Amino acid sequence: MPANKRTAAPARTQQDTTAKASQPNVLVKGADWLLSRLPWFKYRYMDWSYPRRIAVGYLMWLVVLPVIPIGIMAIWYSRDPEGFKKSPLMPVLLAITAAWFGGAGWVFNQTPITDGTSYASVKDIADGETATSTDKPDAVPSDTSKAKVAAQKTSKSTGGRKFENCTAAFEAGVFDIKRNNQSYERRLDRDNDGIACER
Repeated sequence: MPANKRTAAPARTQQDTTAKASQPNVLVKGADWLLSRLPWFKYRYMDWSYPRRIAVGYLMWLVVLPVIPIGIMAIWYSRDPEGFKKSPLMPVLLAITAAWFGGAGWVFNQTPITDGTSYASVKDIADGETATSTDKPDAVPSDTSKAKVAAQKTSKSTGGRKFENCTAAFEAGVFDIKRNNQSYERRLDRDNDGIACER
């Protein structure tokens, strides 16, 4: 009996280690927090490897935060305080820094586009619109277009295209467009669950 207990414990430890290894660490979460809010990256970053997320994410932290103008002013002031105070460029640098802070505030207030994280509830699997929260006709595909994708197991690539409506998407062989896809639009998501043009 004791032997069984001793052999069972390492198995649980291995499972715990595997589960922890599959979870993003603090560095990744910090990078994801910003990438999920930047318009240029928020539709793409989730397909990246963790090292790439960290590298690009923290580079973007340096770009988004006003590190550059503050660094310039700090170096200039440390070398020539009087020249810095009297220079006509000083107000310009202060204005640039203020504008930079404004841009950072705008980025931080963006709604993140995520999939399967705590920032937004997005389903992994479409449910065929069991409930609806919008009556927009664009979100309802025609019966003819439904028949065209009925035999498809998976959707074709959206290619980042914007579809006029879900009928047009189905005609192109596209369906179940997730919120982290560039082609996702709220008007095409009948139940606001993060999957548009559900089959």
